[in-house]
Amino acid sequence: MDPTMMAYVVQAVGGAVGGNILGALTRGGGGLVGRSLVGAVGGLAAGYGAGHVEAVGNITQMWSGLIAGPNGVHLADLITGAAGGGVLGLIGGLLIRPRN
Repeated sequence: MDPTMMAYVVQAVGGAVGGNILGALTRGGGGLVGRSLVGAVGGLAAGYGAGHVEAVGNITQMWSGLIAGPNGVHLADLITGAAGGGVLGLIGGLLIRPRN
């Protein structure tokens, strides 16, 4: 994973989407903005983990082979961000519940 600004943006977008989907499926609170922010943070954290933890980096490197060329790297960043955002969206959806 290359630590460029575009990689961080793609990871944050993937995390926001993944966090919203799993947060909404678990009927968690926080609303659309809250789930998006939590998911984006999760996506960036997964991208950071992919760059600094060899085991996570090896798994995310496999995703870049799905599309040839430079778009494969962006797809790997998107999937990595969606996975990280989905994990935090799931946790947030289970822990943050509406009061009614």
